[in-house]
Amino acid sequence: MIYLAAAYGAIWLMLFIFVFSIFRRQQKIDEEIAALEDALERISPEDSA
Repeated sequence: MIYLAAAYGAIWLMLFIFVFSIFRRQQKIDEEIAALEDALERISPEDSA
């Protein structure tokens, strides 16, 4: 029975790490998009609506 509990614990730990890594990657993508939008705004501010 201890192996079953250990297996469930390992699965939950791996799931948590996976979701956390997705969250961090999404934050980095959002930051990059914001930087690109700022760069575009500096290049052509009159074209933005």
